[in-house]
Amino acid sequence: MSFAWWHPLAALVPMLPSFWSIWHIWDHEFATPQQRALWLVLVVFLPVLGGIIYIFAGRGKARGKIQR
Repeated sequence: MSFAWWHPLAALVPMLPSFWSIWHIWDHEFATPQQRALWLVLVVFLPVLGGIIYIFAGRGKARGKIQR
């Protein structure tokens, strides 16, 4: 089997929702720190499915961007 240019792409594309979700959780405020931690744990331990669940169910629970 030979290595093609699209093999790394095929492995990374399903991970994009998880990467985006982690960034969004990290950059936004939630009602409680526990809620934020729960979403992070979900996205990290269920990589593809957790990211998709966060996009559809958890994104609306974020209050706003953290002012740094």
